[in-house]
Amino acid sequence: MATSNLLEAFRQTYQNFQLLPLVTDDKLDDFRIEYGTRVRLELEQVLEDCTDINNKVIFTGHRGCGKSTLLAYFSRQIRDNYFVVFFSIADMIEMSDVNHINILFAIAVQMMAKAEQDKIKIKESKKQKFYQWFATKTKTNLEEKKRELGLKFNLFSWIKTQLTTNYTTRNEIKQEFQRNISELTDQLDLIATVIREQTDKEILVIIDDLDKLDLGVVREIFSDHIKVLMRPKFRIIYTVPMAAMRDKNLRTIMQDESNNQVKLMPISKFFSK
Repeated sequence: MATSNLLEAFRQTYQNFQLLPLVTDDKLDDFRIEYGTRVRLELEQVLEDCTDINNKVIFTGHRGCGKSTLLAYFSRQIRDNYFVVFFSIADMIEMSDVNHINILFAIAVQMMAKAEQDKIKIKESKKQKFYQWFATKTKTNLEEKKRELGLKFNLFSWIKTQLTTNYTTRNEIKQEFQRNISELTDQLDLIATVIREQTDKEILVIIDDLDKLDLGVVREIFSDHIKVLMRPKFRIIYTVPMAAMRDKNLRTIMQDESNNQVKLMPISKFFSK
């Protein structure tokens, strides 16, 4: 075997053994092993039992226990029955700047991006209203961007980039909706309603990597603003760090606001003889 081929084989082997979540279909097919069946069945049952006012799940577990891989596989298993949006908050927002407002805004962006990806047929007049709303809130000149980038321009890809890299954009969105958070949650429900009508499926959003936030940030989001996160009238699974469960006040708030729909990803314990 040529040296270059050996090097490539070594690199591929090294990548295959990295302890990273399996979140894409090809990685799940190649490397996933069966685990967490009971947790997945519990999550599925909770989702089936949801109502419009009782449809949020708090999901937690120890760091590195396999939550991300399990949620990715779970999202794939149920997508025949739900319009599933699964994303990592770390891919959308600078982790040091995550707050309840940009979590909800990220959900809106991801829902529209997934609808485009799946080629959901949304009435053109409604679609243009959605586009204009997002463009206005992010101060994006649609015509100017189309002239600059032509057919390459995709509004939601552009917004994702701005949310990830541009503090000014994130701050402007925060300032905008601090004064009127109801506008944001109402828009989320409107988007969900349109997608639900076109797909004949209930909406499920799964937000990964919120459990990687510092506990102080988690306290601010899930203690001070949890009622806002519970407003959207569709199913959402929020991940939180295990440390949040050890904070009695925070745990009580999350249990009360989610109607005790807090699910734990267990891990096995090994004992020496």
